[in-house]
Amino acid sequence: MEAKDNLVLKLQELAQSDKLPINTSELAQQLELSRSVTSHYLNQLTDEGIVVKGEGRPVLWNLVGEETTAPKKVTAFNNFIGANSSLKNVVSQCEAAVHYPPNGLSIIITGNSGVGKSYLAKKLYQYAISSKAIADNAPFLTLNCADYANNPELLSSILFGYAKGAFTGANETKSGLLEKADGGYLFLDEVHRLSSENQEKLFSFIDSGSFRRVGENDTEQHAKVRFMFATTENTDDVLLETFRRRISIAVHLPDYDQRPRNERLNLVYSIFYNEAQKMQRPLKVYNDALESLVSLKSNGNIGRLKNLIKVGCANAYKDQQNAPVIAVKHNEFILQSNVPATDDFIMIDPEKNYDFTKSCSDNVAKEKITKAITELLKSESNLLTYNRKKAIRDLEKFDESMTMTEFDQPTYLKFKQKMDRVVSKQFGIHDIGNLSSIIYKLYKINFTIADKQLTSFINKLKSFCPRSYHVANYFFKSLNYRCYSLKTILALLLSERVDETLQLRGLLLAHGEDTATSIQAVVNQLCGNYVFDAIDMPIDTGIADIVKKTKDLFDSYDTSNGTVMLVDMGSLNQLYSEIKSHLNGDLLVIDNLTTATALDVALKIQSKTAFKTIAAAAESEYEIHSQYYSGYSDKKNIIISCISGLGISEKIKETMAPYLPKDIQINTIDYYDLKSNIHQNDNHYFDTTLFVLTTTSLPDDFNIPNINIYDLLDAKGEQKLGKLLAPYLNPDSVDKVNQELLRFFSIEGVSERLSFLNPKIIIKEVETVIYKYESYYDLKLDGKIKLNLYMHIALMIERLMIRKAPKVPEITPSKDEKEFISISKSIFQPLELKYNVEVNDYELSLMYEVFKELF
Repeated sequence: MEAKDNLVLKLQELAQSDKLPINTSELAQQLELSRSVTSHYLNQLTDEGIVVKGEGRPVLWNLVGEETTAPKKVTAFNNFIGANSSLKNVVSQCEAAVHYPPNGLSIIITGNSGVGKSYLAKKLYQYAISSKAIADNAPFLTLNCADYANNPELLSSILFGYAKGAFTGANETKSGLLEKADGGYLFLDEVHRLSSENQEKLFSFIDSGSFRRVGENDTEQHAKVRFMFATTENTDDVLLETFRRRISIAVHLPDYDQRPRNERLNLVYSIFYNEAQKMQRPLKVYNDALESLVSLKSNGNIGRLKNLIKVGCANAYKDQQNAPVIAVKHNEFILQSNVPATDDFIMIDPEKNYDFTKSCSDNVAKEKITKAITELLKSESNLLTYNRKKAIRDLEKFDESMTMTEFDQPTYLKFKQKMDRVVSKQFGIHDIGNLSSIIYKLYKINFTIADKQLTSFINKLKSFCPRSYHVANYFFKSLNYRCYSLKTILALLLSERVDETLQLRGLLLAHGEDTATSIQAVVNQLCGNYVFDAIDMPIDTGIADIVKKTKDLFDSYDTSNGTVMLVDMGSLNQLYSEIKSHLNGDLLVIDNLTTATALDVALKIQSKTAFKTIAAAAESEYEIHSQYYSGYSDKKNIIISCISGLGISEKIKETMAPYLPKDIQINTIDYYDLKSNIHQNDNHYFDTTLFVLTTTSLPDDFNIPNINIYDLLDAKGEQKLGKLLAPYLNPDSVDKVNQELLRFFSIEGVSERLSFLNPKIIIKEVETVIYKYESYYDLKLDGKIKLNLYMHIALMIERLMIRKAPKVPEITPSKDEKEFISISKSIFQPLELKYNVEVNDYELSLMYEVFKELF
């Protein structure tokens, strides 16, 4: 009686989820019982007054007391994932094939292995029963033609049956699948393996409804059979044209990775749910595992997905058999993925009745949003227009039209908390309302803006609401999630809440894990809007990291109207020297960072107080010890600057460091920054510099001792370096430094510096480049210049390969330099094509430094 009790429980469960009435076949499938057993128990329950039997065909069952005057339509496609979204047209075609009088239409399902062709065929059959197109007990038979592809005669006998004596071993007449499928469906999978002869026999049957068994010449058999076919191949290539014409409807199932993200998620959820039911244990599935499975690209499609999940669950179960909840993590799966590890998870309870067909997708709403953004981009004025407000209203309506599934709630809660913490608290933007809900739902449906439109949208946002864009950009960076489309949508939504009229930029810098951001949060919240940015400086963080973060921040927005930087202590002279070239306007540095000071400055910025007024009052009001910092270092130092980049400068530093006293610093500078300071005649910058080591010659009027490393190839160069080092090193150490540097800049040294490129090949290619320069300019380069070019060009190509589309300084080339850049572009074109890089004007301007002394 256990099966009967389970049937009652299932009916009660279906009633709670509003899924009654239900037909016998669907109920049997859910209970994993045969249809006849299920029907037997349903009739017993009817006699007992527990279940009521509906009128008509197919028979619909309901619990007593749950009947409705108008029974709801029950269809097998109700729980077919994608039926109301990406596969809506497929389902519509299937329904049309079922209902077309008098006996429906034949249908062929195409798609790669594992996409669900057999599953769809079974659903179509169930739909035909539930919609009364065929009898409740109509047969559904399946034949995989590939199983008999090498024996077409045997396949023919299976399809059409055979007469007694038709062949050796035919001891009695036997019915084929056509007779057995009479009144129902015959599903031929891998139909492209059906021989031409059998295709001809089959389309003859489709036309006439009659056929002959194998070995029968006079007697004709008759049957009414509906056909479904499936193939992984192009039907035009593998089926006879006459056969294809008998198949009225064709539908295609896309690969798993081509399905919308929300459908892939629901497919993954449903498979995990089936495994949870088998184990009779709730599953705690971590999001990194989910993301890897959702992002899966495989020829196996849903079939492989099921196997992966089954194996993953099995691995988890073997180690947690006695646990009340089975935790399923990424490492349980045989997956190669770059998805970062996470503590987020979803819970799948086998006792619950989930509806996996619910979709976050609202195509109409998505089209409205895309249209609104298109109209917004057409606007010639700024974003404070009707079109902007309309786009925001459409986004809010989109949020109202969508519901999140139960599985989304834990992840969404963390997402909302993150947005509240960053946008509301850290940046002080009040009343963000349902922004987190809108962005999360757009993320769930993988909403994107076309690339060309997106670029235009980003440029417009940066121009008209740069502060909003900065907050949105910061938020997505904090998530470690790069999605430019969603970032722009968030910036658009924030533009109604962020004060874009503020001109001055403010930055807080403080030592400690979260000192600066804590003060930022307090001040921005008290101001009720975004005034300050903040950079924390943990004690173990080097100045280089702080410099990089500060440069990146200043490069990300406009500083031309002035910047106020509050720091918590001095000794930041090197920081100022490093960052000043990344500022486009005045900088006020206040080294007295407290919450009170920051709030006072913020209120002045918010009230549009002029920069010079804030600067004039700063020293007396805040007891500033020093407003501006100049000078590269307060210690004796050697500066190394190479046109091939800081990486090479750092390697030279490592070569020299073991031989120098500890009280002498070796500092590396970007060559562009070195040139900038020299051109500004900022000699105070080099007050404590002993000498400068470069790979190019510096101007004659630069009064700090300097040497081109490639001059070491000459005796005069060795003597010059020895003279510069003599006050600090003994003669033996001076010789060792010279030897190490010579080796470093040898061909062998170039080879050791390359990480990916083949040294022999790239050096040969550089030789060709040098030859072209010599030919064009009618030059004969000496050995040290060639060695310089070998190093620079080889490392430049490798650097550009690794770091695509780098941010480069703008240059203002002279007439001769413009000609050099133009010629160089044609010289480097073969290397650009071969290595898929772009040698930009800035890189070529650095090379010009090597050549200009020779012209």
